[in-house]
Formats: sequence, C-alpha cells, structure tokens
Amino acid sequence: MKQKVLLTMLLVLCTAVYASAFGKTKIVKVSVEPREAAIYVDNTFVGNGFGEFPCPKKKNSVAVIRVECDGYLTINTKFYGGDKRESLHLVMQPDGFINGTEPSGAVNKFFTIEVDKKFYSKKDDGTYDTKTAWKLLHQVLLNYFDEIETTDFYSGYVQTPWHYTDFTMSDKQLRNRVVIRDISNPELVAFQIKVLSEVAATKLGKHGEFVEIDRIPRELSSLIQELQTRVGKLHSF
Repeated sequence: MKQKVLLTMLLVLCTAVYASAFGKTKIVKVSVEPREAAIYVDNTFVGNGFGEFPCPKKKNSVAVIRVECDGYLTINTKFYGGDKRESLHLVMQPDGFINGTEPSGAVNKFFTIEVDKKFYSKKDDGTYDTKTAWKLLHQVLLNYFDEIETTDFYSGYVQTPWHYTDFTMSDKQLRNRVVIRDISNPELVAFQIKVLSEVAATKLGKHGEFVEIDRIPRELSSLIQELQTRVGKLHSF
C-alpha cells in the first residue's frame, strides 16, 4: 500500500516537473480600465477590457501589448518571459487633446458669408458701406480673442493673433487664428472667412513646426457658427 502511495506521489511530481519544463504554457491575464478598451498582443486582438495570452517561453522573449480606446492615450508596454506575474492590470489615461477638441470640416479653408442687408448700405457712387458688418465681426472675434492683430477697413482685411491651447497628458499644442477679407462687388456684398487650426507636439511647437488639423478647441467651437450666422448667411457659388 505504501509503495502504491509513493509511486502515485512520484508520478504526480514527475508530471508536474514535465509540465513545467515542456508542457503547459503559462497563461497571462490582462485587464484594462475602461472596459471598452481594445487589447492587442503582438498585433493580435485578444479582447475588450479583458484578455489572455501565453507567456513567452524564453526568459528574454517578449510579448508586445497595445491598448487603444477613443478618448484615451494609447498604452504600449511589454511582458517578458521571465516575468513571474500571472496577471496585470492597466489603467488608461484620458487624452486631453481628443477630449478638449472636436472635429470640424470648416477649418483651414475659406467659406463665404453673404452679408445681411441690414448690415450695409449702398452709397451714391454705387459702392457699399459695410462698416456696421465689420464692427459686428470685430465684436464676435473679440469674444474669443484678446485682441485683433491686423485690421484694415479700406483694404477689407482682418486677422487675429494666434490663440494657443495646451493639452495636459497629450503633449500637444493647438493654435488657431481667423482671417477675414472683404470680397464685395456690385452684385454681391460678402466676406471670405478662414479659421486656421494647426497642431504640433509641445516641443516642436516652440519652433513653429505646426501642421494643419481638422479639429478645433471646444472653447472655440461656437466661433465658426457665429461667424457663419451673425452677419449673414453662407453663400455657395
């Protein structure tokens, strides 16, 4: 009887040693907050919020983990074969840039506003007096910008200084400005308006290395609508 017990224990021990050395691969569990986050291991999708993957067999081998979710900064990390952990928990950080901006198809291109008749008058020489419209446009701009950089009523040109917005946790800087020009002619009283929007990494922004982007800070989101509606209506040629 004792021999059978000893034989059984020896068999179990040998099986365990064999499984450890040659058999069953350790499975690593990974959980993520928020739960809707997509988890990828070596570019293979393993789940949303929770997933499992086989631990690399060799001590120096590595599994590359990537976690993505809209509104959060992407996580990129590694899990080495020599890591003794059987699970890991990752918490994503909100992406200040995505949450602090919104997409816009109206930035970085001119749109034309046909001025409402109540904001201009026709002069004896056939030209138009648009001072009331210009004054209103300035009022709108000064609700969003501290000052006007350039304004020339006679040439019909207005430009604001750059408005800079920094985003915590995102290492990004956004800058915006508005350019307006009077394109009135005997048949049409109108302004062309462009809201410029450019982004750069914080360090590159210091050197002026910005590129255009189709997003705008949330605090400026109503600016485009005001410019399109306060003095007239959008005009399509």
